[in-house]
Amino acid sequence: MTNVSLKNIDGLLREQLKNKEFRRLYEVEQAKVALAQKIAEMRQEKHLNQKALAERLGVSQQFVSQIETGEGRNLTLETLIRIARSLGHRVRISFPKSVGNGAHFEIA
Repeated sequence: MTNVSLKNIDGLLREQLKNKEFRRLYEVEQAKVALAQKIAEMRQEKHLNQKALAERLGVSQQFVSQIETGEGRNLTLETLIRIARSLGHRVRISFPKSVGNGAHFEIA
């Protein structure tokens, strides 16, 4: 088994991010993962399981699971707002000017 250090991985990632298409896809995946984690955290703070949240939203538990794993391809802004409201939050979207960070999605 080879020994891979985080320094090597960080260097590889920096190199890959020089490619425009890779950077675009990376930013999309990064946003999806952050959003998925936030939704799961908010659900857990309300002491709800995925099935209970699904019932509140009128969707299947599998749909909630797909959203929370970042696999959901049908997550619309309307659905995101419904999720946030059902958990006592609201959605805020901003577009900071900082280089390389893309859009910023926040559920507050």
